[in-house]
Formats: sequence, C-alpha cells, structure tokens
Amino acid sequence: MIIEIRGIGSHNKGAEMMLLVILQELRQDNIIFAVSPLKSLCEYPFYSRLGIHPKLSLRYKGIQWGILGKYIPKRLRNLYGLVTEEEVDVILDSSGFAYSDVWGVDPARITAYESKRWKKQGKRIIFMPQAFGPFNDPNLRKYMKCIVNCADLLYARDELSYRTLLDLENNTSKIKVKPDFTGLLDGVVPEHLEIDDSAVCIVPNTMVINKGKTPERYLPLMVKIVELLRESSLEPFFLIFGGAEDRRLAQQINASLAKPARIMEENEPVKIKGIIESCLALIGSRFHALASSLYSGKVTLGIGWSHKYSYLFKDFGFEEGLIDPTVPEFELRHILTYVVEENKRQDLQLKLRLKANDIKSESRQLFKEIRSFVGFPG
Repeated sequence: MIIEIRGIGSHNKGAEMMLLVILQELRQDNIIFAVSPLKSLCEYPFYSRLGIHPKLSLRYKGIQWGILGKYIPKRLRNLYGLVTEEEVDVILDSSGFAYSDVWGVDPARITAYESKRWKKQGKRIIFMPQAFGPFNDPNLRKYMKCIVNCADLLYARDELSYRTLLDLENNTSKIKVKPDFTGLLDGVVPEHLEIDDSAVCIVPNTMVINKGKTPERYLPLMVKIVELLRESSLEPFFLIFGGAEDRRLAQQINASLAKPARIMEENEPVKIKGIIESCLALIGSRFHALASSLYSGKVTLGIGWSHKYSYLFKDFGFEEGLIDPTVPEFELRHILTYVVEENKRQDLQLKLRLKANDIKSESRQLFKEIRSFVGFPG
C-alpha cells in the first residue's frame, strides 16, 4: 500500500511534527509513504532520511505534468524509488490550515482539480485534523464543495471548522471532529541544553503581524511580556519555530529591550519539544509550539491570529490563556500570574495534564479509525 502525505514539509516545525506523528502511527513494513515535492523547496534530503519516497509531480502553468511519469519504465522508477500517481492508494492531506479566505483560492483550486482525478482513480482521500474556513469567496466555496464531495473522510480540528464544512455538505458520516494530533510525539531533551528552572520560552510568529487584526500591537506586547517576566526574576528566551522570519522578529523585539534575550534554534522537532518540556512555561504565537506546551502540561499563554488558537485553548479548558494584543498592562500582569505565582501555576499544570491525556486518547482513536478505513494489511 502506498500512502501519499500532502501539506507537510520542512517549511515550519509544526508541519514536521505532523509528519513525524503520521509516520509513527501508520508505519508498517508493507506500507510505502510518498510525498510530492514542494515547488519552491528542494526537500529531498529531508524526506529521504525519513524513508519517504518522492512522487513524480510537477505542476507548470496549471497542468500536472507528473502524471506522465507512468511512462518511465517501472524498473527504472524502482531503481530510484520513484512513485507515480497511479501507484498511490491513499491520500492523506495534513495541511494544518490551508483552506480559507486567509490564503485565497489557489490551494483549494489545485486540490479540487486533483481530488476529482484521484476519485476517478479510486484512491481513498482523507483530510487529517486541520482548521478550515472561512469560505466567503464564492470561488473558494465552489472549490471546497468539490473537495468535500470527493473526500472520503474530513477531520476538522475544531467546532467552527466542522460547522463550516457541514455548511458545504451536510454529511456527518464523512465530516468529523478530532483534535490536533501532535501530542502523540514525545520530546527528546537535547544534550548540553542549558536552561534553568526560571526559563520561560517565548515563541514569536510573523503571521500575527501579517494576518492579525491589530498587527501594530504585537511587537510592543511581546516586549512588555519579556519585561514583566524579568520583573518577577524569570528568564525569558526566544525559541524559533518558523524559520528566518521569526528569527528576525525575535531580533526586532530584542532591539527594544534593555537587555536582549537569548535566541535559541533547534532543527529537530523532537528536540524542540524536549526544550519546551524543560521550561517553566511557554508564551507564544506558533500553533504547534502552543500545542506542544499544553500537551506537556506546561503553563501556556498564547497570542493568536485565527480561530484555531481560541479553539486550541478551549480544548484544554483554558480560554483565559489566550491574550488579546490590545490588553491593558494591568490585565496582562494578571494573566502572567499563571506563570509567576507557584501555587496558581501548579494547579493549572495538573488541570492541563489531565486534559492532555484525554486529547491524546482521541488522537489514538483517530489513527485507529484511519487504519481501519484504509484496510491496513496484517
């Protein structure tokens, strides 16, 4: 059986985490995983070390030329580990958050055309838990209706996404709700990690500036958070989750501080999670950094830019952990007491650990459903 995983890659650590969990939960000796290379990135070194095969794929001027790969002799394809579209049995789309007015029509348009072709080829099409919507653009709605019609299973990551999909096709047998599944990934503490018991992880995200409702408030808010943590004798440091843009944002925040905070980068997602698990708390804006911290039972405060953040905190019963960028300083100080006051912090940690266990159980059930649906051999 050949499973193609779509929407993932090394472009951010959250996407890598989703990929690693899928491999961890579905890998068997008789399963081959394949990916279509992203047009803008040469990711073969990344995929190959994970034992993933490249699918012949090249989209140019709106045409998928990769389908011509079937004319390459099979012996030659096998020699180089190449997979053709016809050989794929299952499509797993794990885009995270790609289908929305936020990103325009193109992601849905491309997936709609490909879904119709996959359906004719008899492939099983599954959308892993992710955020969907809104779909206010008429063309986007048209393409999303096509996607929902072609898909066999769609897992919304939250209730709003679920209702948004049902508005396109009221089919509760194929549209379901399951939480983010990266809690199933265990962290590994990096060797020689040097952080102490007062370390608070700060994870910036340029998307809050690019897509948020009050982008001008984000940088001053992050500066104030670092200053208030230091007032309480805590040691904030930046952990880069989204690459060069987030690193530049951390440097911008540092430029406004009397004393720059340490900037930490780690390439391996399991070690990033290990760093998060070693911290006193985490405050940030990258969805999967927040999820990793919540799953680890750490006090977690977030600043988001889309509905997926509010539902993440709702899943953990900690809606007050989401910070509005326009929050006045006195209210911000109160929110930070979850981090700085030991009794309050410990009570919250216990609550979060219990919630994390429940959500991880749901994620295990998700993969059980998928294995059953696709008819895993053995």
